[in-house]
Amino acid sequence: MKRFGNIFRHLLIFLMLLLSTSLVWCINNFGNIGLNEIIFTLNMPLKGTANSYFLSYFLYAFCPAVILLGVELFAALYKPKHKYSIRFSVFNKVYEISILPFQLNLAIWIVIVLIWFGEIISIANDNFAVFEYVKSQLDSSEFIENMYVDSGKVNISFPEQKKNLICIYIESAETSFQDKANGGLLDNNIIPQMTALAAENVSFSHSKLFEGATVAPACGWTMSGLVAQTSGLPLKLFKYESTNGGVDNSMEKYASFMPGATAIGELLEKEGYKNIFMAGSDFTFGGRRDYFTQHGNYEIWDYNTAIALGKIPSDYEEGWGFEDQKLYEFAKEKLTELAADQQPFNFSMLTVDTHTGGGYVCELCPDLYDSQYANVWACASNQVCDFIEWIKQQSFYENTTICITGDHCSMEAGFFEEHEHYERHLGEIERKVYNVFINAAVQPASMKNRKFTTMDMYPTILAAMGAKIDGERLGLGTNLFSDVPTLAEKYGYEELFAELNKKSRFYDNNILYPNR
Repeated sequence: MKRFGNIFRHLLIFLMLLLSTSLVWCINNFGNIGLNEIIFTLNMPLKGTANSYFLSYFLYAFCPAVILLGVELFAALYKPKHKYSIRFSVFNKVYEISILPFQLNLAIWIVIVLIWFGEIISIANDNFAVFEYVKSQLDSSEFIENMYVDSGKVNISFPEQKKNLICIYIESAETSFQDKANGGLLDNNIIPQMTALAAENVSFSHSKLFEGATVAPACGWTMSGLVAQTSGLPLKLFKYESTNGGVDNSMEKYASFMPGATAIGELLEKEGYKNIFMAGSDFTFGGRRDYFTQHGNYEIWDYNTAIALGKIPSDYEEGWGFEDQKLYEFAKEKLTELAADQQPFNFSMLTVDTHTGGGYVCELCPDLYDSQYANVWACASNQVCDFIEWIKQQSFYENTTICITGDHCSMEAGFFEEHEHYERHLGEIERKVYNVFINAAVQPASMKNRKFTTMDMYPTILAAMGAKIDGERLGLGTNLFSDVPTLAEKYGYEELFAELNKKSRFYDNNILYPNR
């Protein structure tokens, strides 16, 4: 029994050490993230994840836990020549307690572990809003059911001369990287070219400056950000009773990804568009391949495609696959090929160099700032603007609408210092996602002093192409070119986000798993 108690204690200590070091690793590597994001990622296949993340976790979370366990085991096996203890008497009975922690009995260890676990939960809640997530799972709401507009049932008319669409999703692009005079949070603007693009074109803003879209619940990581902007919906998971009586919540196991949603790719495919999505990473990660192939029959051009076509060596791997410098060159080749055809095209691309973890430093990156991440952003700003200049020189430009947005706000922990731990879902949210529309077919009724989320990008992108939308709303999004109030303007961020955080049976049964 004593041996079993010792084994149990050491296993418990290792588990707590691993939880502690893993929490520290998450805090240091991911800021501006909630439990929704973590749970979604854990439920999806990890294929396509950058190897640097596995290595980082192994070195800075798993190894420290093993080392600390080794120290604890050494202390437990160490037999001191002298016994240090405290003696005291109660009612003439003498008690002796060892002050060496490894000699404490199992009951005391369990008390210590419970206090330890409580502290871990408290720190996790401060950083990842654990209690808020748990509370939201206990509440249900009919808000989505009442506000949702089914895109498949709305009359959407496109102009006779269909415009091509280029959507550039820049990893973690937010307006906070600008200086304060332009609506950012920094003293120096590290994305001046992107600011200039916003000033010269249509860019919707929360204020009179160049601020962008807020991030609603379940829209704050790459896959959910793409879903929000292409379908006007958050990406929420839930547990359900499967046909065999078990409980499951892993979308990886399902034959279809959000089958009840109608996305922009499906609408454009029906209008005769060629849909293609290009990325420098493995597009399988996070369910992206399933979503886009099932919602618009997109041709996927990713890291694996580049290898298959001989664009990069089979053993080539930089960051998440290949760097943005190559991505833009491959995009030019593909756009030239698409433009040679008479079919209108919807070309989307997702950059990756500015991903959390300090970003990827390529040969184009300047050395302007002390921060590597700042230099990577300066490089990203240069590259996207050079790409836009190239597009403007092409014959297809005049008949093409370009949309540039971030997928979500940056998760780079500590970069914004005091702005890092802002109130996530209440009041005036400081950090916002970048957006700009170039060569739009319509002028906005008002693009300043708006309240909106990334879900509003869905109908807004279609309107920028010249499409007319009955009611100006799709999904949970509102066409920002119109004067129709968004859900954020109608209800305010606090009420909107509180309702979106709650469980929605309508969403579960009609969007995620309508056939279950």
